[in-house]
Amino acid sequence: MNESESLKNEPMSELAGSAVESAPVAETEKPPAPMWKKTLNFLFKFGVSAGILTYIVCTRDIKWQDFKLVKPWCIVAAFFAIYTQLSLTAVRWFTLLRAAGVKCSFREAFSLQMQGMFFSQFLPGGSVGGDVVKAGILATRTPPGGKFNVVFSIFVDRLCGLGSLLIALLGTCLICHDTIAKFPEGARHGLLVMCAVCGALLCVVIFVFFSDLLYKVKFFRFFLDIADRITKDTFKRAADAVALYRRCWKLLLGWVIATTLIFFPVLSLPVWVMANGFEGAPHRGFLPCLMISNVSQTIAAIPGSFGGTGTRDIACAEMMTAMGFTDTESGVIPILVTMVTLLVALSCSVFFIFDRGKRAPKT
Repeated sequence: MNESESLKNEPMSELAGSAVESAPVAETEKPPAPMWKKTLNFLFKFGVSAGILTYIVCTRDIKWQDFKLVKPWCIVAAFFAIYTQLSLTAVRWFTLLRAAGVKCSFREAFSLQMQGMFFSQFLPGGSVGGDVVKAGILATRTPPGGKFNVVFSIFVDRLCGLGSLLIALLGTCLICHDTIAKFPEGARHGLLVMCAVCGALLCVVIFVFFSDLLYKVKFFRFFLDIADRITKDTFKRAADAVALYRRCWKLLLGWVIATTLIFFPVLSLPVWVMANGFEGAPHRGFLPCLMISNVSQTIAAIPGSFGGTGTRDIACAEMMTAMGFTDTESGVIPILVTMVTLLVALSCSVFFIFDRGKRAPKT
């Protein structure tokens, strides 16, 4: 039996461990950024988010009593919809951890997912800040040799979510092309450009899962070897991890399909529920609201705001205006969705406060 055949018979967890253990680990860590830089970053992103929200309120002349036009049960429904989507994401990450050979209970993965939600909304780093906290906490509980797989599982989870979001965005825009044709010229052209960029980005996401094959091409291997010498085999370790995950392509494909067809429709329920629970407003179809939500989530993924707050709201507001929503609706609904999202994130702090294992690393 040759070497390639023997590798095919190795269990996933053993391959994951050997891929990391065989790679050298950097002895020095990058020093943390100075406090003044962190403070400026915090203030900048907070200012961007606050400025956009202020712009929405002022340009649409939103008053406090306008928020009372949304029926209370819509707020409750939006809260549980966001929590449901967050729980489903925890299940997805848990299966990716297990596929990489990381020993972690579902209770622990669920708790860390909720903690990540809290820090992603209240840390200047946004969603990335939440991922850093998740990786840091779980890495302290992981034996040497498995820490890289912990971090990479979060990266793969993000790729699955991003790829699914791009597919959902392109799909809903294609289905709702008649609605888009009625948009003002500027909004229509802007959305078309966005779809083109998202299509290119989707190709990049797919390419990442085959990036390890570059080592088999002599031209690329030359430059990758240089990069590995500088970064102490970081690219090689990432390529090994990509190869491991590609072996369970059915799992990845299943989660991409489930995230596209289930996760993001659930996440769009707050917009749809509030649009139909607005007093005096006509009935709104689900697909247009799904497109609004997908566009908003895509814009929120762009760095520069405080956890997506502000950028998500202005995208949602402009999409609603283009679809014929009133100024009051297009101003109140996005802000209420953000308020509910922040409320969910705040409730997730309970998982951090009562996490009994965060001060007791497993060895």
